[in-house]
Amino acid sequence: MRFCLISLIVTALLLCNSSSKAQTIRGIVETDSSWNNIVYLSVMPDIDNLNSMSNRMIIDQTKLKENGSFSFPTDYLPKENYFYRIHLSKKGDPPASLIIGGKDENHIFFIANSESDIFLNCKRSESLFGNVDIKKSPQSQQLNEVDKMVLFVDTANFSGSPLKREFVENALDEKLRQFADTSSYPLAALYAIYKSNFESDIKTNPDFYIRFLKKWENTKSSYLDEFRKKIPVKKDRNFAFLYGFSGILLGIFLMFAFEKRRIAKSLNPIHELTVQERNIYTMLQKGSSNKEISDELNISLSTVKSHVNSIFSKLKVKSRREILNI
Repeated sequence: MRFCLISLIVTALLLCNSSSKAQTIRGIVETDSSWNNIVYLSVMPDIDNLNSMSNRMIIDQTKLKENGSFSFPTDYLPKENYFYRIHLSKKGDPPASLIIGGKDENHIFFIANSESDIFLNCKRSESLFGNVDIKKSPQSQQLNEVDKMVLFVDTANFSGSPLKREFVENALDEKLRQFADTSSYPLAALYAIYKSNFESDIKTNPDFYIRFLKKWENTKSSYLDEFRKKIPVKKDRNFAFLYGFSGILLGIFLMFAFEKRRIAKSLNPIHELTVQERNIYTMLQKGSSNKEISDELNISLSTVKSHVNSIFSKLKVKSRREILNI
């Protein structure tokens, strides 16, 4: 299912009218001789695999011009916002190659749809996308800001104990959550959360993520749908109270019902008799002999005697006379 989106985009790309005037994703990137002169555009089927790459993710490619410029049309993209990635590959590497971190990092993420018109101004830097100004897409620019925050912690040389490093990382996580909480763009906010250590924070701070999803509950996004599955459902307190209270009432009702039955049995021990014993008890009250009971119920005399003894024991009587007095 995750690649249905990719198939849809590829099909639309093949069918789109090349002569139509479409919005574009364009930019300028400076490369050296170690890079191929082809730029690839890929879509992220789900946010859990932002750092994965395969040929099936690539939906388009274009050649870099001599001045380093490139351009992709957007009219074949879905109307819904998705995460996209632009990347280049090193000479000798396959097209679906991903380099994460370092001066050879070869990709950048952004958010786009069929009406996007984005310009990526990749200024001279140590890496291809180390200093990018994203025009006409504030939500994509926010992704860039998040990456810069994370990059600072990843590359900084923190002297001191590992505990200091832990404090810095915790501070970064808190800053990313604040960024997500204040962002006006759902996917940019979700991107910030995924860049934090949210998996462990969910256990200690579930209310934040519940509020986050509540804020974007009317936003249509497959990424948010997937994220919702990671957040534990918090039961409504009023419902939980009523549910618990009804359980208490049911318990009290059953307790009284059992007690009433116990008292009834103690007051009328006839309830302790089996069905056959009650039949015999009825005939005993009529003054029937064991032989008459045997013939009437079609059971042996020894069986009748056994039942009579059981009836005497349960009713705590010693003779037929006492049964007649009950």
